[in-house]
Amino acid sequence: MINHYLSTTYKPFARGPQEFDCWGLVRDAWQKMFNRGGLPSYVGIDPEDKAALTMETYKVMRRYSFEPVDIRAGTIATAWRASLCVHVGIVVEADGVLWILETDVGTGPCLTRPSRFEGRYTRVVYYDY
Repeated sequence: MINHYLSTTYKPFARGPQEFDCWGLVRDAWQKMFNRGGLPSYVGIDPEDKAALTMETYKVMRRYSFEPVDIRAGTIATAWRASLCVHVGIVVEADGVLWILETDVGTGPCLTRPSRFEGRYTRVVYYDY
């Protein structure tokens, strides 16, 4: 299943199955890889509007009773710069190693080691319920 996501393309507002933005990929992988569902689409939120994305991040945390957790497969990685949530990914396991599955402008879908992902942002918080 990871290979499917790695063969997709980044596109703002996209929710799959061949094109995703970062939230679209997290939402789809959370459902299909971890048998969890119900995360809102938020297709109308501009990926460049970080203030709106941050507001919606807080809404999702409250609505689903997400709590900060230690990193593990299936957790949602939220990436912050100062007080703004600027990116999300999902933690997956491949060959016994944890990775962040993410997609973004310029890079497209990729697997990133958590330490490298964390190094790009002010802070990274992993969430689950």
